Amino acid sequence: MKSLYSLNLKEAEGIMESLEAPKYRAAQLLRWLYRVHVRSWDELKNIPKDLRDKLAEKYFLASLELAEEYENAKNPTTKYLFKTHDGHFLESVLIRQGDRKTVCVSTQLGCRVRCPFCASGKSGFFRNLTAGEIIEQIAWIVRKSHCQITNVVFMGMGEPLDNFDEVMKALEILTAPWGFEMGGRKITVSTSGVPEKIYEFVKRTDGRIRLSVSLHSPFDETRSRLIPYNRKYPLKALLATLYKIHEDLKRDITFEYTLIDGMNDSEEDAKAVAKIARPLQAKINLIPYNPIREITWKAPSEEKMKHFRSILEKEKVRSTFRKTAGQEVEGACGQLRLDRVTRR
Repeated sequence: MKSLYSLNLKEAEGIMESLEAPKYRAAQLLRWLYRVHVRSWDELKNIPKDLRDKLAEKYFLASLELAEEYENAKNPTTKYLFKTHDGHFLESVLIRQGDRKTVCVSTQLGCRVRCPFCASGKSGFFRNLTAGEIIEQIAWIVRKSHCQITNVVFMGMGEPLDNFDEVMKALEILTAPWGFEMGGRKITVSTSGVPEKIYEFVKRTDGRIRLSVSLHSPFDETRSRLIPYNRKYPLKALLATLYKIHEDLKRDITFEYTLIDGMNDSEEDAKAVAKIARPLQAKINLIPYNPIREITWKAPSEEKMKHFRSILEKEKVRSTFRKTAGQEVEGACGQLRLDRVTRR
């Protein structure tokens, strides 16, 4: 069965028509889902019981079950473990930073890319998440935390552009007036670099949704080690697409760059990154490496990271350091995993 949390307005109206219910019931249903975030059929107060019963025969009201949540008193970050209807587990994170409340969602069960510094692909790949499962992560967290969510980042488990259609539908639900009605600039989708999908993504969203591209090295040999997809989509192909986006669509580019000690943090690396970024007028989001269980790499010293950034600044390239949040609950960038699969 399909989750009601995957419905857009047209689909909801089609369901009401098929059940011989008034068309306005569709808007009522979507409001309960995307504004109230209901979890039980009894909460649909203004939907007649006979209509609720008919819906329950064909649809899940929700397909995720909250299994556990992890908090740490030292850090206002909460990690949530969800169980899917078919028995898999996935992780999502709520990051509280002042007035900013960000949900980091997963888009796949596992990850095909299998970057060695990231925990998400360590247990393999099982399947794509549906748009409903992506949206339910946010709905669950809003309801459980009682937080007014300000931002959503597609930076959890999985490569979002490998699950293109479901991610695009989830974005529709997040931004539509009948959905969450979020501003597109409050949403960021991160990708390891799938050229044929990147251009389509930016064009279809009209650049309203932020896109962040994982660079991690300006050299193909090192980048292929860090991002195995680079063997299939090398830097030349990726950059050609990004130049096309910059020139044709006039959209900004942001690169994510995880700094790993002795791997990609040299002066040569910094100068080569600047050479890539400058023509694109791209911003570099520098991320200190977050440790995972399977590998002994570490982040560079603070002095070395500052030096790397100073080289970018001398080359007139904008950069920021992403503040690490959630290490205490293994909820920081690169640390989300199919945790229950690993434990079994």
